[in-house]
Amino acid sequence: MQKIKVYIPILLSIAAVAGIWIGTKMNYSERPLAYHMQDVKEQKLRQIINFIDYEYVDDVNTDSLLDVTIEELLHKLDPHSSYISKKDVQRTAESLQGSFEGIGVEFTSVRDSLTVLRVIEHGPSFKSGVKAGDRITIVNNDTIAGIPMSNSEYIGLLKGPAGTEVDIVVYRPIEHAEHPIKITRGTIPIPSVDVSFLLNDNVGLIKINRFAETTDEEFDNALNELKKQGARNIILDLRDNPGGLLYTANKVADQFLEKNTLIVYTKNRQGEREDSKATTQGQFEEGQVIVLINENSASASEIVAGALQDNDRATIVGRRSYGKGLVQEEIELKDGSKIRLTTSRYYTPTGRSIQRPYDSSYSAYRHEAIERYHNGELFNADSIKVDSVQQFTTPGGKLVYGGGGIVPDVFVPIDTHAIQMYSTMSFGQLDNFAFQYIDKNRKDFESYTYDSFALNYVLDSEVIDELYTYLHLSKSAEKELIKDEKALSNRLKALMGRNLFGAKAYYRINAPQDAMIIRSLELIDQ
Repeated sequence: MQKIKVYIPILLSIAAVAGIWIGTKMNYSERPLAYHMQDVKEQKLRQIINFIDYEYVDDVNTDSLLDVTIEELLHKLDPHSSYISKKDVQRTAESLQGSFEGIGVEFTSVRDSLTVLRVIEHGPSFKSGVKAGDRITIVNNDTIAGIPMSNSEYIGLLKGPAGTEVDIVVYRPIEHAEHPIKITRGTIPIPSVDVSFLLNDNVGLIKINRFAETTDEEFDNALNELKKQGARNIILDLRDNPGGLLYTANKVADQFLEKNTLIVYTKNRQGEREDSKATTQGQFEEGQVIVLINENSASASEIVAGALQDNDRATIVGRRSYGKGLVQEEIELKDGSKIRLTTSRYYTPTGRSIQRPYDSSYSAYRHEAIERYHNGELFNADSIKVDSVQQFTTPGGKLVYGGGGIVPDVFVPIDTHAIQMYSTMSFGQLDNFAFQYIDKNRKDFESYTYDSFALNYVLDSEVIDELYTYLHLSKSAEKELIKDEKALSNRLKALMGRNLFGAKAYYRINAPQDAMIIRSLELIDQ
């Protein structure tokens, strides 16, 4: 079964590093490339491509060859200048726009069967009667059931411009029946605020997964609602957030800072400086603020964390952030492709650049997160590498460091217990069991809402016994899991909630056992 796994530290780091490339577009206007066509260097490249086209011994797709050449060229400059091929332009733009056009379902592939995990409420599929658990067997008269396909191929069949129609046939296991359904595609929002809720009577939590065009509005609404519910302190979760748009990061930081407080500044190759300062729009300038970061918090996430840390406005909790302090400008090429070219560096209010060194190979730079795991940094604060030369002092007298990410004020190691729990099982087995259990017992969960499931549903011993049977564990391995069955039950419930209600349910159910959240609540109580 192809599913996104919830927690395997090394692979999560790799996946999040890949996500960094999506989050590099900053608040700059796009502009066409305007170099003269007869430029000598351009002619040289065109000559080489022409020779390959007409003289090389084998047929070669020179378009794809040129794409690779451009990508490699940009990576010679720095690891964040990048090339976006024409076919990928729309996909990369959607994440930052905060919406896409399609049918509005989350899906997975189970034994070559396209299975609907969740139907987005009030979206096109919801309105047409598609239900969670449905197997999509036919799309526009083409049978797809039983045919191995990638997720991108499934997406290609189902996505399309808003207003266009797609005919599907679903098999509904709960009814043992097929249903033909016509869906009119629409615009589907991609929330950047995963979840917001009260952890107790006076502490609210907001998790942002990226900084898109809609983030400031989403965040403003979430913060306003939490204040109405009584939140006097805020935990802002930026873990695994790869960044995004600079101006939305500024607006989020602005909510916590007084007017004219410096948030961030940039410098270009001429040394010209551009400052971003807080306005009068802040609605949470008092009350304690905790910001959660980890090794996958990058770019715009680091701008927010750095601004609040440097202005002594928040306590940063977690592990050292990714370390991206380069700003890209998006430039459109004549064939519809784009490049993101580094045109400036950004600096936190105390004057530190948090860009980590990139003088090693591109591959080594990308996999630095794995090195942190192996050298012990994710487990021990003493293993964090800081550049003592780039040492700065905040107005309140706190020492902060540049040259390699945001170093937290309070270190929280990676959850070794979760690593042990997952290593006892084969990769993905807990995830797979959660899906299969929900899939065959959907009628039992129809009466639950997101809130009632998170607050009231209790896993009974029969479900845990069924899990042990499913896992086929040795007696010794089963004993290891039984040692902390409470944590296992909570993780399983969170995964079941994710299958029923999406990522927000997983996060909310798992929060009471989240080490960073527990530590943050202790700090607020102090």
